[in-house]
Amino acid sequence: MSFIRSFIPVEHNSIRKEWHDGKWYYSAIDTVSFLLDLDGKAAKNYYHVLKGRLEKEGNETLKNCQSLKMIAIDGKKRTTDVLDTGEVLRLIQSIPSPKAEPLKLWLAEVGRERIEETDDPEMGIFRSLERTIEQYRLSGKTNDWIEVRVEGLVTRKAFVEALKNSVIDALPQMYAMTTDRMYKGLWDRTTAQLRHELRIEPLQNPRDFFGVHALNYTKMAELVASEKLKDMETITLKVAIETVWDIAKLFHKQAQELAQHLGYDLVTGKPLLNDKNH
Repeated sequence: MSFIRSFIPVEHNSIRKEWHDGKWYYSAIDTVSFLLDLDGKAAKNYYHVLKGRLEKEGNETLKNCQSLKMIAIDGKKRTTDVLDTGEVLRLIQSIPSPKAEPLKLWLAEVGRERIEETDDPEMGIFRSLERTIEQYRLSGKTNDWIEVRVEGLVTRKAFVEALKNSVIDALPQMYAMTTDRMYKGLWDRTTAQLRHELRIEPLQNPRDFFGVHALNYTKMAELVASEKLKDMETITLKVAIETVWDIAKLFHKQAQELAQHLGYDLVTGKPLLNDKNH
């Protein structure tokens, strides 16, 4: 869950949101309504007054915001201003509201930490890791799961670096393409299929929902792939994807055998059907 969604509750769809061009957009008027406890009409009036004031001050946060069609109270889709996460944060800073104070304090703390990390980059790495571990603990993950997940983050970085250093015709979507191939080889499912089965949102990382054994096999596959890519040195993207596929298939059989022995899918944790039911 993003920080915005944890700060602004969305029960009863009080804050409308829409997935568009690879990120979430939130209704500007709904955000104002939440922060100030205003009804729709009053929130709309406040928003338009605020928008005009910010434009006069040279703040283009709302001036250049996008508009999308969202379901209105009457059930019809109507065009309304929407903001991405960064724009919502700037909007909240412009509104005097007790509900906004915790977020403003958090932003000030983040700013202070970033200034400190400019002088000591290593501190930033440690803080980021600590925050990640704490988030996993709060979500109910076990210490064993967290340990494997953190190890996987390190292995993932090495895998990405190996791709970046080896592939001569890299595309912006290279990492997504190779990861998709890795998942397909290991789990017989693409990234999209895994997201669907795990019932997660587009920006959520599937690995944060994998079982511990699935994390281990994914980690080992990326570790071996990294070593292989380094040995191959300069290669094309096609060769890199084929290499990732071959390595993923090496671990696929082991993973399937373990899943059959345990009686559940290593990724989702769902029980497997007996052979007689197939």
